Amino acid sequence: MTYTVYHIHNESNLNTGYIGITNNFKLRMKQHEKCKKNKNLHLRFALEKYNLTINKSIIASGLDKKTAEWIEYILRPFPNIGWNIACGGNMPPSPKGKIRSAEYCANIAAAKLGNKNPMFGKKVIFSETHRKKLSAAAKGNSSPIAKGSSRKQVQCPYCNVVGGEGAMGRWHFNRCRHAN
Repeated sequence: MTYTVYHIHNESNLNTGYIGITNNFKLRMKQHEKCKKNKNLHLRFALEKYNLTINKSIIASGLDKKTAEWIEYILRPFPNIGWNIACGGNMPPSPKGKIRSAEYCANIAAAKLGNKNPMFGKKVIFSETHRKKLSAAAKGNSSPIAKGSSRKQVQCPYCNVVGGEGAMGRWHFNRCRHAN
């Protein structure tokens, strides 16, 4: 698989911009354009601000992954240079999988209790006409599982848990935590 190092920048200032690597340049540019919930706020805000004056250019292509990461690192050796938030060759930091202390979790829970919760006191009430429209839209569509019938039961070969086919496919078999 070959990789490309690319540069997204404003026409008026070539020194700033975003340096990235990808194995599919066209797809990656579409992702940058369409991603409204981009984790890289520097890049997202810059794309919104300089929308009409953005240039996308290829610095080098046909590289292996290590070489592409090395070139990106040379151009962005520290975090928060230009529109990049991570240093070159690295992914931005992710809080996913981070172990939090019990005190931290308790503070977050307390911060969202009662009237501090954005849904506090809100009640969704549908009008009679809206309820009739929802009912009419759902009529004629039979349930994928007929009432009274049971789902196909399967057993995971790694941990011997038995369950419905859908949920088991999501969490077991080749994705089972006991597989390796």
